[in-house]
Amino acid sequence: MTDFHPTPNRPVSFGERERQCEALFRDRGPFFHLCTPGDETLTLFEEEYDFRFAMNLTALVSWLTPGVRIITFEIMGSHLHVIGEGPFEEAERGFSQWRKRLYRFYQSIGRVRNLDAFQAQIIPIGNLAFLRNSIAYVNRNGYLVHPEHSPYSYPWGANRFYFNPDACLRRDGAYRDLTYDQRRCLFRSHTIAYPESHFLVDGYISPASYCAIGLGEDFFRDARHFFSLVSRCVEGYKDIAKLLGDSFFCTDDELHHYPADQPGQLRELPGRDPPAGPEAGTRQDDVL
Repeated sequence: MTDFHPTPNRPVSFGERERQCEALFRDRGPFFHLCTPGDETLTLFEEEYDFRFAMNLTALVSWLTPGVRIITFEIMGSHLHVIGEGPFEEAERGFSQWRKRLYRFYQSIGRVRNLDAFQAQIIPIGNLAFLRNSIAYVNRNGYLVHPEHSPYSYPWGANRFYFNPDACLRRDGAYRDLTYDQRRCLFRSHTIAYPESHFLVDGYISPASYCAIGLGEDFFRDARHFFSLVSRCVEGYKDIAKLLGDSFFCTDDELHHYPADQPGQLRELPGRDPPAGPEAGTRQDDVL
């Protein structure tokens, strides 16, 4: 469960807090961004039932892969993003479990999927700035693609739990309260061994039960710093999109910052500072 840090008795300076974040990054790790290709021919999740299963599957695989800590993740219709800490080989094993169980899930409900294209790429994260941008990039992915959501309402990931104590504390019962059949239904599996204390929200195991959200928050100076990166930070997200091979998309209000013939190049408008609006790379097949 997330640890909530009380407001310090004395103000912490910008420089001091930044040094604390840097020290934390040096002392932890290794960090990585695991992502799968947003192949336009691959539809992983169509219905709410599918997404809810994917949320529970993420919780189960996290428990089955104790060497990896999930810092944040987001599930999209055709792909998956995970920011994590731990050995890359362990992360690959966890993804293999995820993929195998997803295939069995679709077999069990009569909707067989060809998952040949559903392969993981693991990108090492080597500095604090890249880690911050990667966390923000993942946490904003859902709402950028689906403008009816905000970073705190997209339901399929850990995004809405960041700097949101009310969401972290909300619970609709614990795993220990479920019957044997309910546990099997939750994971669509004979495997029902799972931490009894983890709690549920909206029909799935709450990411606040198993994600290292407190750790992820500690890489930012404060909540305002995190929200500014989710809302702004143009160049960092463009670089991440290029690294992932994503197409790069902006909201309607942001398009005027880019020349029509060079959509990936930022330009400075006359008499203005370079724009700092919320751009991020997203996968083309998700844009409606």
